[in-house]
Amino acid sequence: MNTRSKLGFLATLLACTAFSAPAATITQFTRAQFQLAVNGSSVTQQDFDSLPVGSILAPINGVTYGASGGTPIVTSSYLTTTGSNGLGSSSVGFFLASESATFSFSSAITAFAIDINTFAGTAGDYTATLNIGDVILSKFDVFPGTATGQFIGFTSDVAFSSVTISTASGFPYTLDTLVYGDAATVADPTSTVPEPSAWLSLAPGLLLLRYLRSKKAK
Repeated sequence: MNTRSKLGFLATLLACTAFSAPAATITQFTRAQFQLAVNGSSVTQQDFDSLPVGSILAPINGVTYGASGGTPIVTSSYLTTTGSNGLGSSSVGFFLASESATFSFSSAITAFAIDINTFAGTAGDYTATLNIGDVILSKFDVFPGTATGQFIGFTSDVAFSSVTISTASGFPYTLDTLVYGDAATVADPTSTVPEPSAWLSLAPGLLLLRYLRSKKAK
């Protein structure tokens, strides 16, 4: 096999391998769409209102809470979407901009949503990073009756067991109204955003094939 044949074989192998690369299909919602989608479904909601203010969160309903700069605590000092209580950090009472919040689930899930109380005003200022590698950007989706707030709500066709919320915006934040469960119980999606990782993994093989064809044409 000459060099050109070897390169052609390698390019084909790269392209074919890329098609088998796993990638989750993420379906993202606005807050209103997600609330409508989960209406009457069997997802679980934790709004922190039944918990004592100032309490440190032990695992609840199979969810373990984490804060990179402190310990997750229940707070009533900041804006929420339901009731009076939300989730903050013992570092300063809320999550610092440099601090991440992690939700770990005892059983893998495929649907997740969280409200983010923040003055950050641009979509994508916050991210949800899944343990399977996918990263979901927040929507600028203000809390009812206010001009501030963001939202992350989505389903995935690949199960995941932890979600980490973080930001590079410089704005601190608190969290409220955690929703999680099985995507199969959520209504039909309204907008599907396939992850680009499979197409990105195709690039090396496709570029190599294009190069070989251009060389052959000369």
